[in-house]
Amino acid sequence: MISGGSSSGVAVAVQGLCQEAGVIFMSGLTHSNDTTGKDKKANGFRHFFNAYMSAAALAPVLKNLYGDDRKVYSLTADYTWGWTQQESIQAATEAMGWETINDVRTPLAATDFSSYIAPVLNSGADVLVLNHYGGNMVNSLTNAVQFGLRDKQVNGKNFEIVVPLYSELMARGAGENITGIVGSQNWDWKLENQMGDRYKGTNAFVQSFGEKYGFPPSQAAQTCYAQTLLYADAVARAGSFNPCAVGEALAGFEFDGLGNGPTLYRADDHQCFKDVVVVRGKENPENEFDLVEIVEVTPADQVTYAPDHPMFAGGELGDCNPGA
Repeated sequence: MISGGSSSGVAVAVQGLCQEAGVIFMSGLTHSNDTTGKDKKANGFRHFFNAYMSAAALAPVLKNLYGDDRKVYSLTADYTWGWTQQESIQAATEAMGWETINDVRTPLAATDFSSYIAPVLNSGADVLVLNHYGGNMVNSLTNAVQFGLRDKQVNGKNFEIVVPLYSELMARGAGENITGIVGSQNWDWKLENQMGDRYKGTNAFVQSFGEKYGFPPSQAAQTCYAQTLLYADAVARAGSFNPCAVGEALAGFEFDGLGNGPTLYRADDHQCFKDVVVVRGKENPENEFDLVEIVEVTPADQVTYAPDHPMFAGGELGDCNPGA
């Protein structure tokens, strides 16, 4: 089994190689719709959520916080994740009445986003959506704050910034700039304490991870650990390491206890369906590991889509490759 893929571009490529080689790929931190959409493979499985799910969870919260009459300017990382994240958040926000003014693609290698932020000021937009992740997001958010966007009023409204996907680790990189910024996460280490026994398994993982590393686990650590446990469990249930026997054990598997609540590994596309966490940068964090607060948790049924949804069309799962 191969795991990993902290970039969707990498994950899609590795998944394709695993299909050709006859190896199970338990993808890690990959959020592009394409991973279990047009680029899905029978030998590939994803526990992490995707761009469509983030947008579906975020839209009602954004409407509640900022109203249904907003004009959006977005900056989008120019690769598979950015494209599908932008498409998803635009569709979800336009469905609730928001208008998209412009979407500008930015290169992954960019470190200074000043030249991309400046045009936002005169665009007539009152919301900036940053479809950026990791260092890109830290830098673009920092530039946006430096340009004073968060202190402006446009169209009679306070200017807002939205980051559809971010993590506690990214919040640490962004520092105080993350305060009040709304986004989504696959999981959060505070989930069981704040939201109850539905998310059992969270505290046990946080404790064991903390004892080993000295700090709470990120959503990436949780999903990759969950993927490894799920693979091991599938091997045990199948009584075999044969990739096709393992795949059969995983496809359509329903489980609980890994910290995300009841979860389904859908057979149609090998995508996990579970609750989605909507978060916001904390106003007064108690420490460097407690920078985000959970706004709400969106039930799985509100972020579930049909296997033939247009955003996920174009690819075939195909047949399992058992390898040599």
